[in-house]
Amino acid sequence: MSNGSGQDPAGDTTRASEQPPPASNHGGDPKPKRREPVHLKSPQSLERLRERVKQAAHELERLRKENAALAERIEQLETHPDIDLDGTVFAFDADPDVLREKVEGFIKTIDAYLARENQ
Repeated sequence: MSNGSGQDPAGDTTRASEQPPPASNHGGDPKPKRREPVHLKSPQSLERLRERVKQAAHELERLRKENAALAERIEQLETHPDIDLDGTVFAFDADPDVLREKVEGFIKTIDAYLARENQ
């Protein structure tokens, strides 16, 4: 129970999870709304928060590296495309050897069909 001061009768501050969620600024408001300060109940809460911030920082760094690699790849493809832009382009996700075997199987089937038709 809260006494309105952010502390319960035992004197502990409210937990971060008990705070109302922050207002979303996805609606196009020109200025973000200020959040109320978070009062942590225990050192464990602070440690969990620190760990979450650390994980978020690592994820941001990973995404920045991935973004840089993708930007570099885009630049390479724009300056030296792997394709002839004047012709028809086919791209296959399958392993080339598997694709070759399938095509050869189709060719054999068609050849067998044509051989029966010509008899």
